Amino acid sequence: MRDKILTEKSFYRALLTVAIPIALQNLISFGVNMMDTVMLGQLGEVQLSAASLANQPFFVFSMFSFGFAAGGSVMISQYWGKGDTAAISRIMAIGLKFVVVLSLLVTALVLCFPEAILRLFTADPEVVAEGVRYLKIIAFSYFFYGVSNCYITSLRGVEQVKISVVIYSVSFVINVIINYIFIFGAFGAPALGVAGAAVGTLCARISELVMSIVYMERFEKRTGFRLRHLFHKMDRLLLGDYVKTSLPVAFNEIAWGLSTSVHAAILGRMGASVVAANSIVNVVTQLAFIFLFGLSNATAIQIGKAVSSKPAGYVRKMATTMQLLSLGVGTVGALIVLAIRKPVIGLYNIAPETTAMASEMMIAAAVMTFLISVEVISTMGVLRGGGDTKFTFFIDVFFIWAVATPLGAYFGLVAKVAAPVVYVLLRIDSPIKTVVSFFRIRSGCWMRNVTRDESELAAE
Repeated sequence: MRDKILTEKSFYRALLTVAIPIALQNLISFGVNMMDTVMLGQLGEVQLSAASLANQPFFVFSMFSFGFAAGGSVMISQYWGKGDTAAISRIMAIGLKFVVVLSLLVTALVLCFPEAILRLFTADPEVVAEGVRYLKIIAFSYFFYGVSNCYITSLRGVEQVKISVVIYSVSFVINVIINYIFIFGAFGAPALGVAGAAVGTLCARISELVMSIVYMERFEKRTGFRLRHLFHKMDRLLLGDYVKTSLPVAFNEIAWGLSTSVHAAILGRMGASVVAANSIVNVVTQLAFIFLFGLSNATAIQIGKAVSSKPAGYVRKMATTMQLLSLGVGTVGALIVLAIRKPVIGLYNIAPETTAMASEMMIAAAVMTFLISVEVISTMGVLRGGGDTKFTFFIDVFFIWAVATPLGAYFGLVAKVAAPVVYVLLRIDSPIKTVVSFFRIRSGCWMRNVTRDESELAAE
């Protein structure tokens, strides 16, 4: 076994150096969403529902923009392994240009048709009216979020992750303070209600971009990227590589995001108690997955760096190591879910029937947490980091939409089986993808060096 896994401490140190800050960033984002929910919940169900539904356009935009940034990060990590910072700067410029155009298009669409967009999700006139107030402000945050998030995600490719914790920590404090002031009208400010939450988020997004630009122009040294690079002519070869690598990741994120909404709708049609139980389960699983997604991102970066700079045998050992680590991470995640199951459920004032259902679904969630952990490290970590983004996109979309979603819909809405069974069926794609990705990784055909020689890029 020692011949098949990595044992040097430097590898694990580098892995945790990236994984922990990303996990902290995810924890901060979770805290922001939680605080928004708590504050708006004080105003009533209409305001809470309005903000939740009005954030659906942002959810789709964030999935797409993250896909572009994450796809670019795959290329950046491989060029980082080669030490080609000139190519990294050009890739970052390409990604930022894509995100700028996308953010401006989505902003214009939302500002022009806010009511029509909200009516896609609800027919309640009160919710629509409140949601329009929220959308007309929050739409201006898309540009600031898109640019800063793309920049910060790109920096992950060169293992520069600590700055993201600083930026998001500061923006979290700004968001909470301004939310409190303008939602409730504190310190003599106008009480804007749901619009106040939008003001708080907008100010936080602006602060993120300002801090990103200051860091970019004054302190960042690994990539050498500066704002002026946005105005340089795009490299045709790198642009083609970027599109081939990033588009599958972007559409992968969109497909996953849409499936999340569809799955929520399936469970929603099974009754109010199922919706309440599922909401509680989601809070717990989000906490359990915070470190997992940090580790999967770190895996993708380390694998990407190794693909372009290490022998294939070393990369195989790295992949095997991460697959074994995923078993441990999955076990810990499952135990966390089981350990906090009763205390978390006890925080909610819900009917005995809902309590029992939430408890059963939490047990199912613990099992799925283990299986999802193994799958995520293999697909989002090893395969995506290795440049195998098209294959990852294919298995994700196929098994989610052709297997898990139809099974969950049939057994939940037609056969009407118990909610915990439907919960498992809606996530049955994960164990299938684990098996498929295991054989894919063993084949070795996933290692795709997407970099080009400096001489080739210079000739361009």
